[in-house]
Amino acid sequence: MLKDNLYAELMEDLHPNRPRVEILGDSRVIVENHCGIQEYDDSILRVRCRGCEVRILGADLELTALSMDELAVIGVISSVEYITTEGGARMIGRLWLLACGQVRVRVTGASLTRFLNLCAAQGITLRQMDRTAWNELHATLSIRDFRMLRRHMGRTGCRVHILRKRGLPFLAARLCPRTALWGGAIAAAALCWLLGTHIWAIQTEIAPAIDETAVMQQLSEMGVHIGMPIKDLNTRQIRWKMMQLQPNITFFSLNLRGNSLTVVAYGSTDPPEVLHEHAVTKVVATRDGVVTQVRALEGQPMVQAGDAVQTGDTLISGLVEPTREGGKYRTAHAHGTVQAYTTHTVRAARPLTEQRKRYTGKIRHQYALVMGNKRLNFYIGSGIAGGTCDKIITTRHFWLSDSVVLPVALVTQTYTFYEREPTTRTAEDVRVAMLSRALGETAADIDGMVTSHSETLTEQNGAAVLYLTVHAEEQIGTEAVDDSTVPEENAEMEQVP
Repeated sequence: MLKDNLYAELMEDLHPNRPRVEILGDSRVIVENHCGIQEYDDSILRVRCRGCEVRILGADLELTALSMDELAVIGVISSVEYITTEGGARMIGRLWLLACGQVRVRVTGASLTRFLNLCAAQGITLRQMDRTAWNELHATLSIRDFRMLRRHMGRTGCRVHILRKRGLPFLAARLCPRTALWGGAIAAAALCWLLGTHIWAIQTEIAPAIDETAVMQQLSEMGVHIGMPIKDLNTRQIRWKMMQLQPNITFFSLNLRGNSLTVVAYGSTDPPEVLHEHAVTKVVATRDGVVTQVRALEGQPMVQAGDAVQTGDTLISGLVEPTREGGKYRTAHAHGTVQAYTTHTVRAARPLTEQRKRYTGKIRHQYALVMGNKRLNFYIGSGIAGGTCDKIITTRHFWLSDSVVLPVALVTQTYTFYEREPTTRTAEDVRVAMLSRALGETAADIDGMVTSHSETLTEQNGAAVLYLTVHAEEQIGTEAVDDSTVPEENAEMEQVP
């Protein structure tokens, strides 16, 4: 039995994952199976091990050997301590004591032993005790234990002095009388709630072809405005209503980012006419030209390559001839593409004497503060500076983060003053600018590519006159309603959807 016990102790001591400490007198300590050094100076060496911490205290400590799993230290060794490191449980215990409150006290008297025995008998728990002198010790205890201790102080013959108070109850006692602090905290909480649940900035990305003022007015009538609750924003319903009210809008969206709303709208001033897919249509020429290619996907081709056509001529008919003798005519929704050589003639004029801006260097700034829907101007008047000037309005929002904006914005109106002075140039000076602009505008109207161009520049009545001829190959066909009549001998038709 004795041999079995010794063997078990030996195997426990030789466990590869457990720390092994060897003390040689009072001058040398060897630690095996360690995990690193926590703290080291000439008076203390804290060694981290698995499940515990080895603390070596003394004087003139010096490391003589250090490897991955073994170290040696020499010096005047006073003590070697094992400390368990159950970090999670210790942290929870400390947080609980801070929540309940704890008191650090100093106990003085000649009968400290009697004091400790009395505390143990009364169930008073003392923590972190430090004996500082033969008649003095420091200890930490909870508020409940401190109140019990005060009732039994007369029996101990010792005196107790409070050194420090820590914990949530003492913090609350200090903060309760401070009404301004609590008022500020409530106001901050209310501000955070308002910032997170309401819209405080509306930005726009609206195409020039769309009336921005009308769009914003209609959004305001729908309840979209600064300060509205985010939960009341129905983007799908608002988008549907806006598309009905603004037929020229082809794309509309409301993008919400935090408490900032971005209105995006694109479209055109002249939306194309949309014909029903089952309507009888034909393809007509949009401009004069010479046909180079005909691709009829549906319908009867009326022209071929090399034919000259004029604007309005039928290129692909919706009345399809019968393919066999005695067959019937049928109607179709004609569609396809017709390529043709076209010629565009452009006349552009530009006066040679113009009024140019000459900036005087005078700049004026006006400021205003916008808070929600309210505006506070820091200037007198209507905000329109006298004289000739350029006006630039800059609105700066204040952001707490990338998605949270404050309901405050600084508006800056900058006026840059200038004078007009006459400038005279020759026709050749403006030739490049006129040609580039005329070509750009013409190319924008061409559904194809420009093949060549020629220009003539003259001066007439103090102006430069440019005559530009552009040759292009483009698609000239567009769909229109076909009102052709069927020949009388084939009055019966087959309707083809």
